[in-house]
Amino acid sequence: MSLSSNALCAKAKAMYGGRLNKNVYLDLTRKQTIGEVVSYLKSQTSYADALKDINIRHVHRGQIEDCLNQEYYHRCAKLMKYSPKSDEDFYLFEIIGVEINLIMDKLVSLQAKEQYSFNLSIPTYLAKKTSFNIDGLVNIESFKDLLQYLSKTRYYKVLKEIDFSVPFDVKEVHMCLQSLYYENIVETIKKHFKGSVQKDLLNILYTSIELNNISKIYRYKQYFHESEDSIRSSLFLQYSRLPKDMMNRLISASGPKEVLSLLSTSKYNFYMDDKEFAYIEYYADSIQYNIAKRYMRFSNSAPLVYMTYSILQRIEIDNLKHIVEGIRYNQPVSKIENTLIYA
Repeated sequence: MSLSSNALCAKAKAMYGGRLNKNVYLDLTRKQTIGEVVSYLKSQTSYADALKDINIRHVHRGQIEDCLNQEYYHRCAKLMKYSPKSDEDFYLFEIIGVEINLIMDKLVSLQAKEQYSFNLSIPTYLAKKTSFNIDGLVNIESFKDLLQYLSKTRYYKVLKEIDFSVPFDVKEVHMCLQSLYYENIVETIKKHFKGSVQKDLLNILYTSIELNNISKIYRYKQYFHESEDSIRSSLFLQYSRLPKDMMNRLISASGPKEVLSLLSTSKYNFYMDDKEFAYIEYYADSIQYNIAKRYMRFSNSAPLVYMTYSILQRIEIDNLKHIVEGIRYNQPVSKIENTLIYA
């Protein structure tokens, strides 16, 4: 193992060691206002710098979420600096997600003929690694200009197939870009890693994709009553780990209760804890959390440790968002606690 790999593992495990614990979460859920949450995070946790510019007397949820999102990328960027140069494109997979989100925001703003304000604040280290100058998106005023601007990037092959002369399906475009994102990560993993490391990385990735598929199925059944064909076309079934018959049964389930019943007999039941089911994302994130936590504790493989750290950090950020949202809407403490995932 190279010195840089050792350093990345050591740094990631140290940062993970500073994660928020049960007592911190319980303290936060008992705060009466969002301002009190921010004040506590500033004075008692490692989020002081991330939230330093927030005035606790004039704070709103969106402002906090922006700061927390920036902190997520900042922490990932800290680890990227320790990554081996030969594998750098693997460690930059987060950047593709950032670029896709910004492109989608721009497409939606152009279709709506409104100039949205973009939050382009990401760490300087990441900004230097993007495939195009993301600040340049701000001044683009037409689909034609956007295509030209992105003509030298990986996204052009998707965008050039879209007929922008008529209103386009935002979900379909995002699906195509998300497919490109997954294809890129899989290709990069297979290019740079072999043996058990490749197998474990793909297992984490495919499990994440499959859990997103399951969450989509549940939400469609619960809220939208979409047809089976419509649901199937929204999924990335090429990465599915569940047997084909099980996926077909989930897609054709009569409703959300049947989806949960089927899942209770699947391999994922092993990871369920004793909490009352809160919502489908909690179920999916709990599984990812347990898988990531195991690798973080026992693996000394830099790419595995990095990928699992990014999952665990995202879940911690989401925990804080759930607390802020719960307090904003005056939800009972017990309900907020049931949305949190931690060791």
